Parts: sequence; structure tokens; C-alpha cells
Amino acid sequence: MRALENDRNTTTPGIRKYYSRNNFEQLYKSDVMGNLSTVLNLWLVVNNRVEIEDEEWSKNIEIKQVLDILTSYPNEFWKYPVVIYYLKYNDSEDFEELFLKFLKKLLAVLAARYIVTPTINAVKRGILNLNSEIIKSPVPAFDFSKVSEQELKDKIKHAHRNTVRMILKILAYQSQNDILPEKWEIEHILPQKWQTNYFPNNSESEVQELVEHIGNKVPFEKKLNIIAGNGYFKKKQQSYEKSKVQLVLNLSKNHNDWGLNEIRERDIRISDELLIILNDWGLNQPNTSTQDETSTVPTAEELKMIEELKRKGLI
Repeated sequence: MRALENDRNTTTPGIRKYYSRNNFEQLYKSDVMGNLSTVLNLWLVVNNRVEIEDEEWSKNIEIKQVLDILTSYPNEFWKYPVVIYYLKYNDSEDFEELFLKFLKKLLAVLAARYIVTPTINAVKRGILNLNSEIIKSPVPAFDFSKVSEQELKDKIKHAHRNTVRMILKILAYQSQNDILPEKWEIEHILPQKWQTNYFPNNSESEVQELVEHIGNKVPFEKKLNIIAGNGYFKKKQQSYEKSKVQLVLNLSKNHNDWGLNEIRERDIRISDELLIILNDWGLNQPNTSTQDETSTVPTAEELKMIEELKRKGLI
């Protein structure tokens, strides 16, 4: 409703005060209950992982994967533009294609901004502007401050704990065509508890820091993670090979050991790969409607890099 009124004020009005204006005019509009019923389908797909009859977009695995990634975004702000977009355009003939492009761009912008600046205020103004822009066009302008690619790559390596699940989902979905299991945990490949004599030439603080780097983490089924415990790589491989997460299977297949150098290498590969993905989805492109479509397609060299990283189990 605020988007329809082009209300971009960052101060959130009280619910009662907002709806009581003009003798509760907003509350008694004829489309209120219809919109609530319509948006229920969106949340059935997101939360219950079901397909909705006569809603082809709900069968699109890419859309479902991006929505699943967004559920791991550290705050609720992503929901507002998604709901507005769905309500406004779900009856459009080309909705499925438009929705996917919009979701990817939204995720790219929000993920990058939060990784660099992990606070709500990093995206609040941009989200309110986007809400209003969606009403104007199915390819809305994104008015978010530009993200430094080098700073983003640096921050990915030691990602804030609130962003790790989101990052791991992005990486995992480059290797599989289904949704991750509902119950999974962040697996530390090199365990959080290690024997100090295992790395005699490295200080405890250095090892501890690398253990928490993104290069040492994968999404892993909860039951298998319990079995794997704090064992070292060779011991964990038996559990890894039972995983339904392709990222974990690739890791187990392409590595015989796992140490500090492997973490450092995977740090670099992940930061490079994630930047390619987010740029492909529209990062730092202020208006999707004016972009040359070819500018978001990865180059042959980038695609070759992605395939090689997948083969090695690094992403």
C-alpha cells in the first residue's frame, strides 16, 4: 500500500495509525482480502516447498532456489519487494521470466550490500525506493549505492556469520538442480577442534581464523554432520559420500586431504566465483530495463573457470 502511494519514507508508521487514516480507508478497500489470498500462494511455495496448480513459476527450480537463498538473508527487508512484485505482475504472460530476473537482481544487490556492510541500514533506503519503482515497471530501477568489487571479495573470505548460510546456498545451487535438504548445518571441513600438533608451524590464532573462513565451510545434512563429528578429512569422507549436496560430493571426490592451504585456495575460488555470479545477476547495474542483455552473460573464460572450480569441488 505504501508503494502504491509512492511512500519512500524510511520512518515506518504504526500499523493502527496507518490504517486508521481517512476513516480506515485503506483497510476497507475491496482488494485487501484478495491480495492476502493471492500472496498466500507465494509463501506456500517458499515455506512448504510445494507447487501451485496453474502457477507455472512455482515449478521453476531456479526461481525456487533463489527464493530459498533469500530466506537465509539476515533480515526481513527482501520480502517487501518480492510480495509487491508478485502481487503486481503474477498475472502477466511473461511473469515467470520477469520474476526470475527480478529475484536474481534483488538477491545480487542485497547479498553484496550486506556482505560488505552487515546492517539493516545498508539496504533500507534502497528497498523503499525499489518498492515504489516496482509499481511503475516490471523491470524496475534499483537505486542502491555501488559495491566495491575488491572490498566484496575481501569480505567474502571472512564472511559475517549472518551471511554464511546465504553464501553457501548460492554456491551449492551452481552444482545441483534441486532444493537443499530442509535440515542442514554449516560444516567446518577442518574441524573447529583440532590437535595443536597438526599444524606445528602455525599459531593457534592463525588456524582458528582460517577455520572460520568461508573456504572451510559447506552445507551438510544435519544427521550426517553428527556422524562426521570433529574428525579429520579422511575420516569425514565416508559421511561426505552419503550426502545429497553435490557441493559436498564434489569436495570429497576431488580432495584426499584438507588443510590450511586448501582453505586459502578455496577462499580465493569462492570469492572469484561469487563475484562472477552476482555480476551475472545484475550487481552494480542501476536499472535492468536499460542494460544490454549481453553485458550480463559470462565470458567463455569465466564459464571455463566456473566449470573447472566445480570439477575440483571448490564450489
